[in-house]
Formats: sequence, C-alpha cells, structure tokens
Amino acid sequence: MSHDLVSVNIVPLQGIIVTPLLLLYMIGTHASVPFFSIVTSLSITVILPLLLGQVIRGFIIDWIEEKKPPFGTISSSILLLIIFSTFSDTFKGSSIQMDMTSLCSVIMIVVSCQLTFLCLSYLLSTHVMGFTRGDTVAVMFCSTHKSLTLGIPMVKIVFANNPELSTLTLPLLVYHPTQILLGGFLVPFLQSWMNSPPLIPT
Repeated sequence: MSHDLVSVNIVPLQGIIVTPLLLLYMIGTHASVPFFSIVTSLSITVILPLLLGQVIRGFIIDWIEEKKPPFGTISSSILLLIIFSTFSDTFKGSSIQMDMTSLCSVIMIVVSCQLTFLCLSYLLSTHVMGFTRGDTVAVMFCSTHKSLTLGIPMVKIVFANNPELSTLTLPLLVYHPTQILLGGFLVPFLQSWMNSPPLIPT
C-alpha cells in the first residue's frame, strides 16, 4: 500500500519538474523552451487540484466514510471521457500524418517498452532489492503505470503550439490501454504466484 501512495502522490509531483528539465536537456540549451512557464502551467493543472482535493477531503471525511460515494465509478467515468476526448482530438480532421506502417511501429515499440519495464521491475524487485511478493507486484504495476489524466495535460502544455501535437500524443494513447490489457492478463498469474508457497533452496 505504501508503494501505491508514493506512486500516486509523489511521482506525479516529480514529473512536474523532471519533464521540463528532460525536455530542455534533449532539445538543447539553444532551443526556445519556456521552462518556468511550463512548470507554472503544470503546477496549476496538476498540483493545485491535488492540494484542493486533499484540503476538501479533510472537511468532509466523516461524510465520505458514512455515505461512501461511488468515487471509483466517478473516476472511471471521468477517465473514459478524457480518453474519448483525447482520441477525438488526435484523429479528427487531417492533423495526424502517419501511415499504417509507422502506426504499427509505434504500437510495437510501446508494447515492447512496457513488457521490458515489467520484466525489469520484476527482476530488480525480486533478485536485487529482495522485496516480498506483494511488494513486487505493487512495484510492477506502479512503476510502469502512466495515466492519460497526467500525461495528456503535460503534453498539451509542453507542446501547446506544436502542429504535431496529435502525433505526439499517440504513444501515450497506445500505452494507456496497453497497460490495462497487460494488467488484466497478468493478474491471474500474479495471484497464483503470490498464493503459491515460496521455493525453499536445497
């Protein structure tokens, strides 16, 4: 559970600073990159709603525990709307210029990257860090998780005036449903692994 909390609350805050710095490093110091403007916009878009949510939650925590609103359903519905809106913005008109070969290449690269990240997180957690099976599963899902709710606002802010914005969002559009499908596929195998007795070396 602690890994989940860190992944949900700390990692997105790091992304506010790391993403513009990484962009500045990759583009180069001679490129026009409004670093402070990007950080300010991302802070307003991501950090401010998070802080407001935590403050409001403190005042209505008793009501939440008593009424138990369907926050899971609400969250899923909002995420579905974000995915629908992003897909619509990406593929509307002729703003995206990509042939079928390039599209298939992007899909293969994204899927390969995610499989690689899952394998690396598993190997590092079990063989290097010595985590328990429960912690290993948490690391596998949390360390590879990328959400449209944070990624799309970042892309739109960082590349606000870029004519290739639709193309730039495509890898994230592929990554998000891929992680859901892979997660659903891995769940029964990971459950079986967690419930099986540990191997005792002879």
